[in-house]
Amino acid sequence: IAHEIKNPLTPMKLSIQYLQRAWKDQVSDFDAFLKRVTGTLIEQIEKLSSIATEFSHFAKMPAAVRENVDILDKIRNSVTLYSNSSDVDIQTDFNESESIVVNADAEQLLGVFNNLINNAVQSIPRDREGKIRINASVENDKVLVTVSDNGRGIPEESREKMFQPNFTTKTSGMGLGLAIVKGVIETAGGEIWFDTETDRGTTFYIQLPVISWS
Repeated sequence: IAHEIKNPLTPMKLSIQYLQRAWKDQVSDFDAFLKRVTGTLIEQIEKLSSIATEFSHFAKMPAAVRENVDILDKIRNSVTLYSNSSDVDIQTDFNESESIVVNADAEQLLGVFNNLINNAVQSIPRDREGKIRINASVENDKVLVTVSDNGRGIPEESREKMFQPNFTTKTSGMGLGLAIVKGVIETAGGEIWFDTETDRGTTFYIQLPVISWS
C-alpha cells in the first residue's frame, strides 16, 4: 500500500513546481498546459484518496470495480505526469488508435502505468540518456501494450521472482508494486510478462481483451 501511495507523489510535486515556473515565465500556451497538468493531478489525487480510504477501512487494496475504460487515456495521464517531472524522454505510439476500451478498474489501471513508468525511470542510470517507449496495438480483439526502457535490465537471478509479493530489487520499498500490477491485470482478464537484457533495458507486455476501439 505504501508503495502504491508513494509512487506518484514525487512526480506530482515536480509537476506543480513546473506549473509554478510556467506561470512565472508566462509561457504562451499556459492555459492549455494548466488544464492538462491539473486534470492529471486531480485524477492522481483521487486514486490516492481511494487507496487511503480503503486501507483505513479494510487494510487492503480496494476491491476492483470493473467498468469500460479507455486504456489510452490512462497511459496518456501517466505519461503527462512523468514527462513533466523527469529528464527521461517518454514517447508513445498507439498505431493511429484514438481510443481502446477495456473492462477494468480505472483507478487501478492508472496505478499499473504509474508503477511501470516509475520503475522504468528508476532503472535508467544517471549517466545515460533515458528513453521510455510505450506502444499499444489491437489484434484479434486484444490490446497489447508494451512499456520499454533502456535501463539496467533485471538481473538474471531476480527474473523469476519479479511478480512475487515482498520481493524487490530496490534498496527501499515493500516489493508490492509488480505483484499488485499483476493482480490488477489478471483480475481484468489479461496477462503481463516481460523481456529483459542486462544493461540494455526491459520491456513489459500487457495484454487485455478489448471491448471496442477507434
